[in-house]
Amino acid sequence: MKNRLREIVYEKLVVADGRKMRPLVMHLRNAASIVNELLPDGIRIDTRPAAEAASEPRPATGNGNTAPPAASAPPAQAPVFIYFDGRDHRTKAKIEELLSGQNIVFKVLDVTDDEAERSWVTTTARQTELPIVVIAGAPVGGLGELTQLNLSGELHKRVFGVTIGS
Repeated sequence: MKNRLREIVYEKLVVADGRKMRPLVMHLRNAASIVNELLPDGIRIDTRPAAEAASEPRPATGNGNTAPPAASAPPAQAPVFIYFDGRDHRTKAKIEELLSGQNIVFKVLDVTDDEAERSWVTTTARQTELPIVVIAGAPVGGLGELTQLNLSGELHKRVFGVTIGS
């Protein structure tokens, strides 16, 4: 019963259908993505045989790289999102490069057509320019603020809960 419920939730919330999503559906899909990252079981159940599932690499969230095998799983991390409005691709690329260089898994959220989400992130972050990085629900800011956090070691602490070298 539990497995069937997980399959239904996955099919309804996570599988992309190619149509333009309503804001409620987008928020539910984002919530499902966060649940998948935080829970050990996640929502989706892999119904393939174990040998077949183990031989296929898993994609990381957001950046298109493949994740390492389960045997060398990275430490648990807080969810990291880049809110992007389709304008400043250069800054977005630099943010993605910085996060990838620190082995931080992230997800890019395009808020071009979502005025409510864009308004929330710019108001909460107290800045008007996107892209804005949000770590564990708390807006960090743009590239400058993210770079400062990285240089001070605070970025690693906020994402993984530990300081570098401890």
